[in-house]
Amino acid sequence: MRIEVLSEFSYLIRFPGDKNCLPDSIQLGIAAELIRDAFAGDWIEVVPVFADLLVTLSPRAFADGADPESIIAGCLEKLNRQDGVSVKARLIEIPACYDGEFAEDLPEIAEKGGISVDEAVKMHAEQTYKVYAMGFCAGYAYMGDVAEPLRQPRRFSPRTRIPVGSIAVADFMTAVYPLAMPGGWHIIGRCPVPLFTPEDQENPTLLRAGDHVRFTPIDKDEFQRLRAKWQH
Repeated sequence: MRIEVLSEFSYLIRFPGDKNCLPDSIQLGIAAELIRDAFAGDWIEVVPVFADLLVTLSPRAFADGADPESIIAGCLEKLNRQDGVSVKARLIEIPACYDGEFAEDLPEIAEKGGISVDEAVKMHAEQTYKVYAMGFCAGYAYMGDVAEPLRQPRRFSPRTRIPVGSIAVADFMTAVYPLAMPGGWHIIGRCPVPLFTPEDQENPTLLRAGDHVRFTPIDKDEFQRLRAKWQH
């Protein structure tokens, strides 16, 4: 692991790994928690992103001759020693409806992968995914890795509006759109549970970096029931 100074108050921690061999997302999540705890209220944001960890501190963290870089290094050393650090990730189960009404790209994904639609659904739902990063918009989790037959590059022509809750795949990643927005990923299902609830100030997002996620298939009736429950 390497610590780089980005700006007056920001550091970038580079973990070993790249797109083809990403570091354990649990380790990035634990490092983020250790750093937040070490700086108490003197951090602004600590953001795990694939193989990096961005740390932005308050000016208070530099007061009285403090050396934040040494504190960060101590957190990373504690992580390496696994000194009192729990490595158990949260497992979040997300209901997923793969009905044709919600999965307009699923037949094409299956065809290009040389499998049936039912096999594509089974492959997507039986995998346990890691949340590698949060970004793009509030509540958007980049999760991987999808099964090889489901891997396709982003669409050549992005859609101008993708419905909220749409489950999508692109390359080795899968995601759930937390808001209605433009997007270029392939839509293979729909989730009735909100991933972003801004009214919850303490936990506005369902997922966070380091989580493990599984998709639980549901039928259209169960989808409508759950959506109605969350709309009230």
